Amino acid sequence: MTPRQLPFVLFGATGDLARRMLLPALLSVRERHPEYRLDIVGVAGSRYDDEQFRAYVVEVLTKDKRCSRQDAKAFAATIRYLSGDYHDQALFERLAAIVSPEERPIVYLAIPPNLFEVVVEHLAAAGFAEHARVMVEKPFGRNLADAQRLSGVLARYFLPEQVYRIDHFLGKEAVQNLLVFRFANSILEPLWNRNYVSRIELSMLESFGVEGRGSFYDNVGVIRDVVQNHLLQLLTLLLMEPPLAMSGHDLTDQRTKVLQAIRPIRPDDAVLAQYRGYRLEPGVAEDSTTPTYAAIRLEVNSWRWAGVPVFVRAGKGLRETRTEAVVEFRRPPTLIFGSGESEEHQPEPNAFVFHFKPDGRIELLMQTKVPGPRLISRPTTLTVASSDDSARSDDAYAQLIDDVVRDDHTRFATQESVEAAWRIVEPILDAPAETTYVVGTDGPREASRLLGDVKGWYR
Repeated sequence: MTPRQLPFVLFGATGDLARRMLLPALLSVRERHPEYRLDIVGVAGSRYDDEQFRAYVVEVLTKDKRCSRQDAKAFAATIRYLSGDYHDQALFERLAAIVSPEERPIVYLAIPPNLFEVVVEHLAAAGFAEHARVMVEKPFGRNLADAQRLSGVLARYFLPEQVYRIDHFLGKEAVQNLLVFRFANSILEPLWNRNYVSRIELSMLESFGVEGRGSFYDNVGVIRDVVQNHLLQLLTLLLMEPPLAMSGHDLTDQRTKVLQAIRPIRPDDAVLAQYRGYRLEPGVAEDSTTPTYAAIRLEVNSWRWAGVPVFVRAGKGLRETRTEAVVEFRRPPTLIFGSGESEEHQPEPNAFVFHFKPDGRIELLMQTKVPGPRLISRPTTLTVASSDDSARSDDAYAQLIDDVVRDDHTRFATQESVEAAWRIVEPILDAPAETTYVVGTDGPREASRLLGDVKGWYR
């Protein structure tokens, strides 16, 4: 059988995201779909011709031994390249001459937000509005008003089912495992609510700084960079109601309802901080007040979660790198074991810990007896699931591109969910860092005031 043609247009083809994630992901997508002939066209301002861009692709794919030079050359040989100014309609007419809009091309916009509107309008003018599928990279706007304006631009030319708003976290294997773990195990359902859960904690901690992205990060900050998108999307998977089916519509509806139930953050429920030395990073303003750390207490006004404190924290320059969620259950109503003992022998509450990074483990903390004559307990960690998702981030992008090939919206954000997320963070979106913290620590001590009733962050 002759493979069907699948046009894929990558705007921003020479940018950082394409180099690190998208080109390796496209190689994987091609291998997943032998029934298609992936016809890739890179578009960017860099002045390459086809052969120069193909050599660039080979260099990208063979770096760190991601694939052999032979495989990289075979892949790159099928790629074409267009150089031009995104503000020039002639560039888009040239694109339409080599990629037929009627073939339902996938158009990936890996471009700065300030170019989004002009590229969408030129695509529509070149005839791509009726059939193209458009993948939009985060951040989707800078605030609620900006997100609504960009959604209006998309809605002017494309139907909702043609638009795929990306959060690559939703393509990660460990994140998908959370969804299966919750809804494929009926034993959890009676416990997954305010009657049994005492708190929920979601952390995205990074030991490194801005890594040469100072000018970008200083214009974004921790709330726009990871809280409004990655962490709130992860939180929806922890808190959502069971969907009727794992279809795009049912799943995204339930995720959106979670975001709509979260009250906008009050300034007193957030601690924003900046690591010491951040202002010395290249590209960062000398008087910058951009937060690199945020700790937030959220309230979820839903029947299932009302009254359960939800804590979210994220930051750079911290003691370690890990992304995890903790669902902690209530303590036993009376202390049968350990009564009268020292604090170290008081039973700890049970908890599920979802390690999204670095290794995808799911652990259950239980209590077991300490060997010996006394009837006292100690915490024991049971690994109930694991994943080899030491997975590179480009694997998540490959999954999401694969979803678009199959017209599956399950792992993508909707306009409603994006706007709901912006409403949550809007009150603190442009708030300055109120304190500083030392690199290599757990963050500012001031964050502990948010957890006074739960004895600090989960260990």
